[in-house]
Amino acid sequence: MGENKSKTLIKETNKNANISAKWRNLLKDIQTVFPSPWSEEGEDQIFENMFLNAIGQLNKLKHPRLYHEQKAWQGYLGDPALPDYSKCRDVKFEEHMKPLDDIIKDLVGFFNGMPNWNHPQTMCNVVPPPNTASIIGSTLCNVFSPNILEGEYSWNIAKTEIESGAMLSQLIGWDPHKSGGIYTFGGTGCYFYAIKLALTRVLGKETRFTGIREDAQILVSREGHFIKQNCSDWIGLGMNNVREISVDEHNRIDINALKEVMEECKKEGKPIAMIVCTMGTTDAFAIDPIGKIRELIDNYENAKGYPKPLLYADAVIGWSWLSFRNYDFNKNPLQFSKKAIKILEHNFNQIKPLHHADAIGIDFHKTGWAPYNCSFFIVKDYNNLDEKLSRPMPAYLQDRTPYNPFKFTLETSRTGAYSMAGWATLKLFGQEGYQVMLGRIIEVSIFFRQLLEKDENLVCVNPDNYGFVTLFRVYPKHINAKEQFEKELNDPKYREELKAYNLLQQRIANKLFSMLRDRKQKLEGWENPPYTSFTSGYRPPKYAPNEKDNHYLIYALKAFPMSPNSNEISMQIVRNYVLKARDLVIEELIKENKLREKDKFDDIKTGVKETTIKNWWGENEYIPLKYLIPSKNISIEETLKTNPFCAHLNDNQLKTIIDNGKIESINAGSIICNEGDIADKVYLILSGKVKVYKNDIDGNEKELATLEKGNMFGEMALFDKGFRSASVKCIEPSQLMIFEGDKFLELL
Repeated sequence: MGENKSKTLIKETNKNANISAKWRNLLKDIQTVFPSPWSEEGEDQIFENMFLNAIGQLNKLKHPRLYHEQKAWQGYLGDPALPDYSKCRDVKFEEHMKPLDDIIKDLVGFFNGMPNWNHPQTMCNVVPPPNTASIIGSTLCNVFSPNILEGEYSWNIAKTEIESGAMLSQLIGWDPHKSGGIYTFGGTGCYFYAIKLALTRVLGKETRFTGIREDAQILVSREGHFIKQNCSDWIGLGMNNVREISVDEHNRIDINALKEVMEECKKEGKPIAMIVCTMGTTDAFAIDPIGKIRELIDNYENAKGYPKPLLYADAVIGWSWLSFRNYDFNKNPLQFSKKAIKILEHNFNQIKPLHHADAIGIDFHKTGWAPYNCSFFIVKDYNNLDEKLSRPMPAYLQDRTPYNPFKFTLETSRTGAYSMAGWATLKLFGQEGYQVMLGRIIEVSIFFRQLLEKDENLVCVNPDNYGFVTLFRVYPKHINAKEQFEKELNDPKYREELKAYNLLQQRIANKLFSMLRDRKQKLEGWENPPYTSFTSGYRPPKYAPNEKDNHYLIYALKAFPMSPNSNEISMQIVRNYVLKARDLVIEELIKENKLREKDKFDDIKTGVKETTIKNWWGENEYIPLKYLIPSKNISIEETLKTNPFCAHLNDNQLKTIIDNGKIESINAGSIICNEGDIADKVYLILSGKVKVYKNDIDGNEKELATLEKGNMFGEMALFDKGFRSASVKCIEPSQLMIFEGDKFLELL
């Protein structure tokens, strides 16, 4: 159209339209808050400057690299205080427009307190900082809003999804011309697609019209992500149709147990739709033996003649170890340390059999260093995915380009931001970039574990696996952490000590978070602790593999050095702050115990009413003093106070009981009382150990319990006014306080 023609159109428009109408004037203002549709130097610069202004304001929330008052260690943006959501529902939708500058200021303000994922001291989870290429790729999509619903609305952007599938297929060991996939909404989206494909493949395509009428089963390890409940619920299969398989000592699925459950399903006439291999758990980095599971499936006849189950690999955490596929571990061109190269090769060899899967879930926003959310669901047979899940389309939708995933995707709108971020990340890093990123984590973790090994009060609780996290426990100064943890892990006699020191880990985790987020908790020289994490269920003790009570699972502190800036100094800071938090917590507990003695301390009520900075990881429960300080420093009154029969007594009552008792030293091997004796005394162990036992008909001793300092015995038979039900003897030199039975009952 010529210039004269254009001017004529403008005149015609002005003649027939009320160009002075108020809405037209407002429209001019509104047009300025959109990017210009044309290449115009002035208008484009306005948009660019607005964006730069926003980024500039956001960057100002970061803290300077100054070591005065440890400002360089502030791992959050702006103000660390907890957010207050109480007035959010009072906000009104305004009648008039608000200036864009004000909106930008408000938007940036919402980032106050956000963890700075790129900071070296932010180590709370598998949450990496996104790389610059992925940020730009994702952000560019928000300017022109491509929708990978189909090629028409995403045009060349769709190539990034197809090419990502090809690159990932090569890593896995699949044929990139036969395999492929789609970007979706996180690991949940991947799992959801896997279940849908599994149900359709096994139960038949007609179920997409008639619904699921069969109790199809999903088999997954007990340590598999809780997403198994989410997806089975939302897809309508039902959470009761998920069967959790027990795990071995390394948290991997137990193959024999899996085989037994598969046979049970067949006997019950319930087809297995899907078996899930967890290829890297969050805490234990457990990788299920996928090759063995493939063999089980290949030799399995599903119930009622249904097709074989789909094998899904939940590799959202473990996938990136495939980047070592072409690495020469013997020549070691990147010069990793000898210990690190062995671990890297071991991790790769565990993930290498991933090609046995039918479908795989991959998270770039976990171990790909891309922004949330950015996940890829990939299948070995892309045509089968298309054929099984495609739907009849409305008349207004046609195949205008060769790429139309809208026919089978759950989403009917999919931003190109996922795809651009993932593609940019793969192109930016290549295999070598990922090798460096993963190798750095291993090198730093090795250093941290060496620190733990050298400190008597610290112990690593996942020494046999090197994933993205180190789990560790800290104990009071008088306790050898390695020896104590071994007892708690292997010996049921230390069950109550496991619980007590679990609660200590939880309180230390709470203290670290309080120091991080509450300015009142900051101490001079200890102003900015690292942002670490905590688990209250790493694993059960070996003697109770099916333990249900969380108090008796293994608690641990956690450090994930995901930032490329986390280094050996970062890990020394973690160690130092953990030990400091330990000391502060024990000081607080000693004060609590003194207040309890004076009846001035209110017990924590069961049930968390509100999460605060002080109980971020769970309520700060009471821990008896005997677990916190050396036995020689604990008075007889304090020892008595820990006994349930005396816990309610005040200081005067305790003193009266003690005045009526006598202390005796007993040699090892001495019998204190025999089974069948009249119950006329009560015993409190002040030091040493005793054994409670019965003699069988052959005279052999059958041990019932070992009791240590703080334990009382003899009281139950006394209350029953009966006879001793077992014998007791010293197994090491001991000191006992002995109370005459009648007087003890009278005082109680």
